[in-house]
Amino acid sequence: MHEGDGVVSARSMVTVATGSDSVSEVFFRAERRWTEALCRGLLDGDIAAIEGWRILGMLRGGDGLTMSDISSAMSIPPPTLTRIVDKLVEGGFVIRRVDAADRRRVLIYLSARGKTKVRKLVKQESLVKAALVEELGEDAAVGFIRALARVGDLPL
Repeated sequence: MHEGDGVVSARSMVTVATGSDSVSEVFFRAERRWTEALCRGLLDGDIAAIEGWRILGMLRGGDGLTMSDISSAMSIPPPTLTRIVDKLVEGGFVIRRVDAADRRRVLIYLSARGKTKVRKLVKQESLVKAALVEELGEDAAVGFIRALARVGDLPL
């Protein structure tokens, strides 16, 4: 990985945790650095906030999701989510459709333009994962990602 690829190498980002580092500082530092690495190749004039990219990523499976589903899964307050989705609709990245099974529900889907943007997200995610693999090795990187997913779901 080179900085010109959109992601700096994992080795240049590694700061070894010491006994004096607090758990919160380790989490904050890691979150900031890796989010910045992911954003470096994504944020543009169309979608200028990581939350918009997160929503596009969540919708990539193709199944429509309700605003409640998205809000709960992403821990984004409903009013904030509404503003973000409104901007994505205005930009032509997502569409709202009434659920055929329950006409009271509105589902959010990627549009064709949104699917094109998701390809950019997948590419940037691959670069970030490659930096992890470079540092940790394939098996450890996959294990680390799984562990982070579990940590994110822990009841605190």
